[in-house]
Amino acid sequence: MKEPEKLLQEYLKINTSNPPGEEEKAANFLKDLLSQEGIPAKVYKVAPGRANLLAKLGNGDEAFLMMHHMDVVPAERDKWEVDPFSGEIIDNYIYGRGALDTKGFGIAQVCALLRVKKEGISLKRPVWLLATCDEETGGRLGARWCLENLEDLKKVAFVLNEGGGIILNERGNVHHCEISVAQKVVAQFGLKAKGEGGHGSMPHRNNACEKLVRAIGKILSYKEPPRLIELVENYFKSLAPLSEGEERRIFSDPQKAVREQEEFFLLRPHFNALIRNTYTLTVLKAGQKVNVIPSEAVAYFDARLLPDEDPKAFLERIKALVDDPDVELFPYGGGELSPPSPLETPLYEALCEVIRKKEGDVLILPSLIPGATDSRFFRSKGIPCYDFSPFRLSQEEMRLIHNQNERLSLENLYFAIDFLYELILELAT
Repeated sequence: MKEPEKLLQEYLKINTSNPPGEEEKAANFLKDLLSQEGIPAKVYKVAPGRANLLAKLGNGDEAFLMMHHMDVVPAERDKWEVDPFSGEIIDNYIYGRGALDTKGFGIAQVCALLRVKKEGISLKRPVWLLATCDEETGGRLGARWCLENLEDLKKVAFVLNEGGGIILNERGNVHHCEISVAQKVVAQFGLKAKGEGGHGSMPHRNNACEKLVRAIGKILSYKEPPRLIELVENYFKSLAPLSEGEERRIFSDPQKAVREQEEFFLLRPHFNALIRNTYTLTVLKAGQKVNVIPSEAVAYFDARLLPDEDPKAFLERIKALVDDPDVELFPYGGGELSPPSPLETPLYEALCEVIRKKEGDVLILPSLIPGATDSRFFRSKGIPCYDFSPFRLSQEEMRLIHNQNERLSLENLYFAIDFLYELILELAT
């Protein structure tokens, strides 16, 4: 088998920007890697150029599933220092779109599985690997398709997916570790305003754009009230001893802080997203010429709700807020209810055990992800899912996800392989 960095370079060179995806090439690449070493792997084609892969090692029930997605977000080549699909290595970092999200994690999973196979280790529970397509645009053809069409997946005991990780401080030392056990509910929606067309030189009162702007203004002038769920309250309280100054005071009594110092959270987008339902205006579509009044105008909002919220009830609140018969509100994507995964499972306990072997007596926090991953599809089926990418990352490195010059250190790649290998031993032997 080639060195892990060579495998990751080859993986990164397969352009799976979504849209359009074209993940079938990546799935076949992974299938060849696994099959050559005697691990059965099957590619499931779901659309032209689109595919998922499932590999299985060992026999029996209650499988441990490792998962990552093969698609990546598009890259602006002119903003990168190198070709984003070159896999170039500079100063012991592998550059490429997907190095962090999540092809580096995927190669670590493959290499850990191959190591177990090569060493002939006897498994008490099977270990599977799922590589999905379409995660970056909603997962309809990826994880959702797999759960709807691959009956075996509904029988897995628990799932390890991307997210969380080993968080470094400004000095490069481990600050704490996060295992994400829940994520916010995706409740994206659109607004469509209709009116009368015409020439821009003759304004009238039935302008679709103006109706849409008024509706948007009502939504943006309102924000959902803050609310601490138990998971987030415990997260803040656990961080208090490691914090200083104002943050230490806020985290020590987050309930009081949410009531009396809301501005602290509003100034910090990540913390703000943990304490309320959010919605962000992301797309506006209307006319095509400056002198033509369009008869229709559309806006899209990316809404993310706390895990125990009902998406339908939320959209009804927004509809009542708009209160305009000429503006239609319609759901756009998401809506899967995703209850938090329990902490009392063999996988969560094994993750904590391996983390402590690697990092000593470090603070390990169950956390909430403000965004969305493929984990929500498994949690919605009652399958525990834990988001933990075993990389030691600084805040600066984490900001490279979906950004230019995305890169992963060779040290992190090898660390992740070793971590996942030990996790398999802890959980499945």
